[in-house]
Parts: sequence; C-alpha cells; structure tokens
Amino acid sequence: MTQVMRTEATERAWTNANFRRLWVGAGASSLGSEIAEIAVPLLALVTLSANAAELSAVRSAQFLPFLLATLPLGLLVDRRRSGRLRMMVGSDLARFVLVASIPISVWSGFASLELLCVTIFCVATLTVLYQVAEFALLPSLVPSHLLVDANGKITATQAANEVGGRGLGGLLVQAVSAPVAVVVNALGFFLSALSLRRIRVPEEVPSDSTTAEAASSGRELVEGLRIALGNRYIRPLLGESTTYNMFSEAFFLALMLILVRDLDFSAAAVGLVFTMGGAGSFVGAWFGARFTRRFGYGRVLLTTLIIGNIAPLAAVFVDRVEWPLLLLCLVFLTMGIGIGIANVHGVSLRQTAVPANLRGRVNAAYRMISWGAIPAGAGLGGLLATQAGAYSAMVVGVVGVAGASLWVVFSPVPRLATIDIGGADRTA
Repeated sequence: MTQVMRTEATERAWTNANFRRLWVGAGASSLGSEIAEIAVPLLALVTLSANAAELSAVRSAQFLPFLLATLPLGLLVDRRRSGRLRMMVGSDLARFVLVASIPISVWSGFASLELLCVTIFCVATLTVLYQVAEFALLPSLVPSHLLVDANGKITATQAANEVGGRGLGGLLVQAVSAPVAVVVNALGFFLSALSLRRIRVPEEVPSDSTTAEAASSGRELVEGLRIALGNRYIRPLLGESTTYNMFSEAFFLALMLILVRDLDFSAAAVGLVFTMGGAGSFVGAWFGARFTRRFGYGRVLLTTLIIGNIAPLAAVFVDRVEWPLLLLCLVFLTMGIGIGIANVHGVSLRQTAVPANLRGRVNAAYRMISWGAIPAGAGLGGLLATQAGAYSAMVVGVVGVAGASLWVVFSPVPRLATIDIGGADRTA
C-alpha cells in the first residue's frame, strides 16, 4: 500500500498519451482565443469605431450563450458520453470557419458591428459545447489522483497563452491590423481539432441511455441546478465566480475604454497589461500544487483567491500615477498569480464533488450561472460608462471583484485539507 501511495505521489499527467493530446488541443485553442481577447475589442473600437454601448453589446454577445445554451448543452454531453470527443472536434472546426469569416468580411467591405455580434455569438455557443464536453471528458482520461496535476497543466498552459497570446494579439493589431490577428485565432481552433482527433477514449461502462432518454429534459436540467446550488462545496465557488465574472467584466470594459480613449495606450501596451495577468496565472497554476501539499487544499484556495480579487483595487489610481503602465502590469501580475492557483483548485474540487454521470449537467448549471453573469457585467459596465463615465464603471467593477471572496470565506471550503471529500459529501 505504501508503495502504491508513493507511486501515485510521483506520477504525473504527462505520462498519459491521451492527456498530452488533449493538452495540445486545449493549448492551441486557447492561444488563438487569447489573441482574440485583445484583437476583437480593438477591432470593434478601432476598425468599426464602436462606442461604449456598442462595445458592451459585442462583449455581451460573446458571453450570452453561457447563459442561454449551457444547460441544454450540458444535458446533451451527459446523454452522449461516448460522443464528447466528437463534439469537441466538431466545435473546433465550426469555430475555425466562423472566426475566419470575420476578417474576410472586413477585407470584403461588408463588416458591421451587427454582423460581428452575430458571428461571435455563434462562436461562443460552440465554445460552450467544447468546454462542457472537455470538463466532463478529462476525468475519464486520467485517474482521480492526477486531476489536480492535469488541471494544473491545462490551466498553466492557458495562462502561458495569456502571456504570449494577449501580448502577441496586441503586437499583431499594431503591426498588421486586428483582422490579421483574428486569422491567427481561427488557426488555433483548426490545430486543436487535429490534435483532439488522435485521442483514444478508454472504454467506459455504458450509461443507462434508456433511462436518460426517458427522463424529462426539464427535470434533468433542474437536477443540475439543484446540485450546483445545494452542494456545500460547489455553492460558495459558484457564488464567488458569478460575482467575480459580473464585476470583472465591468472592470475590463471600463479599463479598455480608459486605456484606448483616455490614456491613449497603443495596442501593444494594452496587450502587455493583459500579458502580465497571464504571466501571473501561469506561475500560480504551474506551482500551485506545491503550496497545497504544504499548507492544505482549502487554505491555499482561499488565500490565493483573496489576493487575486483584492489586487484590482489598485487600478483606480491608474490616472493619478506617473507610470500607469507599470502600475497596471503589477496589478494584473498579482491578480493572475492569485486567481491562477485558486482556479486550479476550484475546478478540481468541482470535478470530484459530484458523480461522473452528473458532471456534464452540474458543470453546465455552474457555467450558466457564473458565465451568464458576464453579459450582465458587460451591460452594467456599458451603462455606467455611458451615464457616469468609464472611471466610475471601473471603480464599481473593482469593488465588486474584491467582495467576491466573501462567498468562500464563510463556507466549509477553507477547512478542506485535501480534495478527497468522500462520497457522502458529493451531494451534501
């Protein structure tokens, strides 16, 4: 038994070939997405001359599918367990075509903000399907004792892509224009599909498809919501992420307006600011497991969450310091380190807190609520920026982000020593 425990402690997710292929696919997809995270708002602001309300509409279209489509797609993922990988590949290929159409419309002269909103709404819907399927697929590719390590590798890679992707996005926009940067985003989805096609999913015990099909779709969707809201470990994480997503989006939108319109930052400088956030996330996600082994799971999650959520408060001084770029880089670096560690732990806890056959619908409910708050945050940010100014919108955003940690502070999560919460706690 001691030898088995020692082997598990030293084993790493890299030894799993399927995980490596998933990691490559996730990395290629997220690199393109991070480039677009800078390129699309700049395309709207610079190429299409969007105002605050129009930028808010673009951001809302990008995240509205997480509110509208997450639950039904989560149910689909649960019912078609053997088709999860095919859903991911199909989503990548469809996103490649749709994203590639954006620069084509610009170069052809028929681009508009309305068309951009429709296109990214469709892309975001496919992203929902991809992410829900990936979340449910990963635990079937690696054993449970490697989940934190596997999620850490994927999260760290996504963070590294923030470092390279957002910085590269800013440089590409400045050097060759926003449409060219969006082309790179499209290529990332295509490369992801090529890697995912090489995955060989292990044989699983077939799910009771007859029972699943006979059950009421509405009842199954409600079941996902019930577990997400009722589980004593998932509920505080859901409250925190929903609060964070809403107010951080208001902060992001206001900051983009301030940097581009008020402080006259170049595209490269905007990319650098968000790159520092990615650098912090990479460090946090890659080395977070070491802190867990030393200080305990719950303590690390809470402490890093507080650090990451408080850091944006310093951004309110961006127009009052001599070196605003340096201040924002430090803010996003600190924010990234805290949130990078906390995210790895939060995702791993959510994956182990519910049975495998319910992960799709519970994760879908979780994403519907938490990510569904993003378009609300975009609307809030756009309204505040239009009525009271971008600076006021930013202040509201950072204060809301700082308060998000309270959900976890007053919960049982900080008392967890390990991620093994036991079967009895899975629905508690």
